[in-house]
Amino acid sequence: MKCPHCGKSEKTIKHGIRKTAKGTVQKYYCNGCNTHFSSSKRKYTQYPEHVILYALEQYNLGHPVKEVKTLTAKKYKYSPPVRTVYSWIKRYEDTLTFLRLRKKFDVHPDNVISTQIFHHLQVYPFKYHSLKMHLSAKKLPQLRRYMSWVERSLPDKIFLKGPRASSARVEDGRDLTPEEKDNIAPKLAELALTSKKGRESRHEAVERFFIRNDSKTICSELPVFIESKETDLVDIETPLTGHIDLIQERFGTIYIMDYKTNLKKPENHVSQLLLYKEALHNRTSISKDKIVPVVFNEHGYYELITIDRP
Repeated sequence: MKCPHCGKSEKTIKHGIRKTAKGTVQKYYCNGCNTHFSSSKRKYTQYPEHVILYALEQYNLGHPVKEVKTLTAKKYKYSPPVRTVYSWIKRYEDTLTFLRLRKKFDVHPDNVISTQIFHHLQVYPFKYHSLKMHLSAKKLPQLRRYMSWVERSLPDKIFLKGPRASSARVEDGRDLTPEEKDNIAPKLAELALTSKKGRESRHEAVERFFIRNDSKTICSELPVFIESKETDLVDIETPLTGHIDLIQERFGTIYIMDYKTNLKKPENHVSQLLLYKEALHNRTSISKDKIVPVVFNEHGYYELITIDRP
C-alpha cells in the first residue's frame, strides 16, 4: 500500500483495523513520513461497498439495471433504487472499466463468460470473457486461436507430471528485474478482496473480479506449456507446465498477470514470469516484445523489464 502522503510503499506497515458500519477498514503506518492512514477512501454512502460491488458486477454480467436491483435485494437486505444503481455505474466507471463497454455492447448473463475445468493435479477453472476475447482478436488473433485450441484439444496428460513453471529456476534471468509502475491493478485487487465471497480464496476473488469488471482482462488460469526442444532457459526432459492467473490485452500487447498474496520480494518471481512469457510465445507465436510479464497484488504492481549491464 502506497502512503498517500509521501508516495512510498516500502515504508508502510499494517497498523491494526477499524470496524465501521460499512465493514472493516485496514489501518497503516508509514515509517517514511511518520503518518497514519487507512485503506478507506470512499465517499459516504448508506450502502456497504461490498453491496455496491455486487450490484455493479451483476450489471457487468449482463443483467438490466431493474434486475440488478432485484438480485441485490435477494442477496442482501438492501434494495437500491434504479437511479442509485445508475449513480454507482457513473461513480465506478473509471475503475471498473468494463462498465463503459457494457453500455456499448449487448451482454447476456448466460454466455458472457465461458468456463472449462481442468483437473491438473488440482482444479484449475479456465475462464474467458467472450466479448473481450473477440475484441482483442482484432489485434492479436493468435491468442484467440490458442484459447480455442485449449478448449478443444489441450493434452491434459502433460500437466499431470513433470516440472512446473512456479518452481523452476532460470539461470540467465539475472538481467531481468521487476520494476514498480503505476497501474490500476492494485486498486482492482483491493476491491476484489472487499467483494470476496464466503470460502472463496483471495486468488479466486481477484480472478473473478478482474474478468467481470476490468475491460482489459480476457481470461484466467490459462494453461501453457514448454516442450524440452523449445527452450534453453531451463534443462527439462518432459514438458514444463503452468497456469497463468490473468491475461490482459492493452493496445496490442499481452500482459501476463500473476497475483501473489505475498509480494515483499517481487524479484523472487522472475523465473516463473520469464517461463510464462516463453510458454505463451511458443504456444501463440506472439512476438516476445508484445508480451509483458507482471506480478502484482493489492499493494503493488511490477512489470518484468530488461536491465542494461556494463
